[in-house]
Amino acid sequence: MTGFYNESVRCGVNCDVPDGVVYTDLHKAAEKGDELLMKCQFYGVPIAVYWKKGDDPTKSPNLITWVDGESDSGSCVHDGSCKMSNDFSLIIRNITVSDQGTYICRVSNYKGILIHNFTEVNVFAPPMEPFPLIDECAGTLPNDAEQTCSLSTSDSITITCSASSYFPDIDLFFLHESKKMDTTNVKEVANMDGTRNKSISTVAEPSESPYVCVASDIPGSQDHRTVTVTVTFPGSTVAMSTSSNQTTSSPGGGETKVAELLFLID
Repeated sequence: MTGFYNESVRCGVNCDVPDGVVYTDLHKAAEKGDELLMKCQFYGVPIAVYWKKGDDPTKSPNLITWVDGESDSGSCVHDGSCKMSNDFSLIIRNITVSDQGTYICRVSNYKGILIHNFTEVNVFAPPMEPFPLIDECAGTLPNDAEQTCSLSTSDSITITCSASSYFPDIDLFFLHESKKMDTTNVKEVANMDGTRNKSISTVAEPSESPYVCVASDIPGSQDHRTVTVTVTFPGSTVAMSTSSNQTTSSPGGGETKVAELLFLID
């Protein structure tokens, strides 16, 4: 960005902003990997504009700085993760979980007075497809990304449902005959990029009714996702299911989408 700005261009954007005030987006949300733009509007032509990350307009480090007549500088300029547009908006490229937090646009206005305002940024990441998964079913069918499986046991078996690479959270639970099951083990671990992996386990006994794992509170979605597994006695013939268009009730009284694709297994 150069130091020359046309006054009419600046006023066309910012002359409706009261003198001595900075207008910013109060809140912004973005999916991991997206490009995010945060506005910074004020009256008149500034002497300098600073975008910072943190809560303190004085002590928080500068991500990017524009000073009239100078080249942009700052930590995110050097690594190419952000830039400042001609209207002083902050643009974050390929946003990551670590970019979540509070941002400050601090302006030395045309009078040399320092003014600022804040933007709160939330980042979300949907789980990696396919999800949810029954871990014990991995590799048991030709296309286990879409189909579920049948597990055989003469007594009981532990089944595990998982989702990976999501942020900030996801809810997983098992249903059997429309009743929510107790979980025996819940694990949640953080990945290097800040996303998370989660798994839950429950004890299942042979039954004609399938066990359904439900994923709810999915980041970036208001839908539920399901996967089913049938637990049978050895030698039983069962029907198999996969996710899509039939409905089954969830513990809160709503409807959870489940679809059926039938396979006969001897």
